Amino acid sequence: MDEKKRQICNALQVKHGSDLLDLEKCRNIYAELLERKSALQKELDVSNVEGSLGKAVSEIAQVLENSNKCVKHAKEIIQAIDNDLDEVEEARAGIKSQLLKLDVLQTTLQYMRIIQRVEYFCGELGREFSRKNDEQCVTVFVNLTEMGRALWDCRANHLMEYIKQTIEYWQNVLNDKLTKDFGDTLKLMKWPFISSNFALVVPFQSHVEKLQSVAEYLFQIELPAESGARSPVASGVLSHFDPVCVPVRLLVQPLRNRFLYHFYGNRQTNRPDKPEWYFTQVLTWIRDHKDVVDKWLQPVIYKLGLHHIDPKLEFTRGLVQLAVEKLYRELPSLQFDDFTFSHTVDEALGFDKELRETYGYPATQPGVLIVLTQSQAFVKWLKMEKKFAVEKMDAILAPKEAFDLLVADGDDLQVTACAEAFVTLLQTITERYENLPQPGHRLQFLELQLELLDDFRVRLLQLSNAEEGDVVESAVPMIANTAYYVESVLTDWGAALHYLGLHYYKKRSEAGPPASPPDISDLDDSPGFEAESVFSDTLSLYRHFRRDLLCVIVESVVGEVKSRSWQYRRERWSAMKIEKEFRSLSLTPSACPLFEVLAKRLHQLRKGLQARLFTQVWRNLAGQLDNYLFEDLVMDNRFNDGGALQLKFDVTRNLLPLFAQFSDKPANHFAKLADACTLLTLSRGSALLLRETLVALEGATGVEDIREKTLKEMGVVSFAPKMAVKVLNQRTDITIDRMVVD
Repeated sequence: MDEKKRQICNALQVKHGSDLLDLEKCRNIYAELLERKSALQKELDVSNVEGSLGKAVSEIAQVLENSNKCVKHAKEIIQAIDNDLDEVEEARAGIKSQLLKLDVLQTTLQYMRIIQRVEYFCGELGREFSRKNDEQCVTVFVNLTEMGRALWDCRANHLMEYIKQTIEYWQNVLNDKLTKDFGDTLKLMKWPFISSNFALVVPFQSHVEKLQSVAEYLFQIELPAESGARSPVASGVLSHFDPVCVPVRLLVQPLRNRFLYHFYGNRQTNRPDKPEWYFTQVLTWIRDHKDVVDKWLQPVIYKLGLHHIDPKLEFTRGLVQLAVEKLYRELPSLQFDDFTFSHTVDEALGFDKELRETYGYPATQPGVLIVLTQSQAFVKWLKMEKKFAVEKMDAILAPKEAFDLLVADGDDLQVTACAEAFVTLLQTITERYENLPQPGHRLQFLELQLELLDDFRVRLLQLSNAEEGDVVESAVPMIANTAYYVESVLTDWGAALHYLGLHYYKKRSEAGPPASPPDISDLDDSPGFEAESVFSDTLSLYRHFRRDLLCVIVESVVGEVKSRSWQYRRERWSAMKIEKEFRSLSLTPSACPLFEVLAKRLHQLRKGLQARLFTQVWRNLAGQLDNYLFEDLVMDNRFNDGGALQLKFDVTRNLLPLFAQFSDKPANHFAKLADACTLLTLSRGSALLLRETLVALEGATGVEDIREKTLKEMGVVSFAPKMAVKVLNQRTDITIDRMVVD
């Protein structure tokens, strides 16, 4: 309270100041404050309707009164509505009851009409069937099935079951009758056309027309599979086959009976070791009958608009099922006899290939391959493929003639007998499995091929390691040719659609990082990195193996050259006298053994190696000889004018011509020797001036370095200035302190 007083006193002091010391003024201030107090009290008095507060309270009271009246009126209206709704609900319930009764009556009426309609159709079918009026029977039956199809979503389960059973009953009745008519007509036409009467039987046109008429009726009364018209296949392997239409099934049935008669039971024709008998029989029946079936049934199909039916295909599929059933039954018992099992697989593959290539059986249609890819049979098949492939590989590499060349006109591949046989073996395996429907099965065969490729490479490696004596005259060059031919084939195969598809599936199954591209060394002639393929890893191994073989060949020749060059390198090059002109010079006698063995080996290798491999060899050989003669001859001897001129003659007139038959510019492959001869045969003045220039600019700063330009003007392109100085120092006419230079 004291604080409040202080605040009031301060406010008065601020507002009135010294006036507070004047009593009269204080009275005036007091009177003024009393007047304001009275005004505020009057304003806040709620009973004063003139004041703002009283006026507001009065208005609020009026609003409340009006609101209460509205609420009371709303309650009265709600009560009236509730009363009306009760009356409406009573009326609605009555109407609903009447509508339900009406709906029941209408449904019952429709129900009875449907039953009457079905009974009418049954009566019509009975009368027309007794009259043997097939056409009218089929017409009435079609109307009955159309009515059933229109009511397919009806919720009257008992009615729908009644209609379904009625349709199935009459379908069976008509089908039995028409099937008998169809079979009787086939007998009149002497169907099937077996080999004994095939060329003599020409059916009467009336019989053909009768057959087509019955077939048309059969097509019209055929129901969907769920209606029971088509028998579901019992065997799991036959579930891959779509059911054939009834007319075609009836055409196949006599052939099926003959097949069962000859290839089941105790008949002599039922021999597990002769699967080709029943495969050939099926193909013969397809060949002899498919065109006739198409000729008879295709007009009927066109007439009815059943364009989804191909009678020729369905007839073929029906006969293929006979072979599939037989193979499926026989194969499990053959797995304990490797020879018979393998023979059966071969015949099955041959049957499938001929069926598709000769008779146009689509790849999308199932065949005997679905039997061979059953888990147990497929594992056995894969095992036998590997067994016989390994035995074949042994036979390929066993004879002495395995690495003989297969010469063909214009053929520069230098293909060996074993390479061609091995590639043929792989190609045969590919042809056997490439039509398998599942990529997983094809990938397993691919793994077998990759395993065989690795085995073949290891065998070649072992054979090359076993070679003794002269490498060039051994089988090593032919082994290199063999490896290169396999490389070439695998590169081509990797871009083929079959292997591209397998590469895609393999990557998806592995879901790992892509394989790194193959490494290429100086001996690799590949123009670039080929696209990654299923053979990438295998190609890398073959390339490495082939490069090693070529290195062995080159090292062998270089070794011979080195052994024959000892006397030549020890010539007194610093004391040779030249009494003749350059044109009249002859080869240094001590170089004859060297050039003789080099020429001989180049000739042998050119004749024995594939062209690209030989190119790699001679280029590598030239490079090693260039280094060897430069390091061990030029840099190990001093040369006077006569010695330098003789070396130049030996190189330009004898060494380079040996390689001129392989290259237009052989000097490019002997760059060090060529540049050394150029420096050694310069005139003394030019040599001294060149050396002085090269030495003076060594390590110089602030001066343009023209050493390389000067060397190029002299024709020296492969030496750095320091090496050029070392070569010039080998001249006897240049006296230097060698310790300082070194």
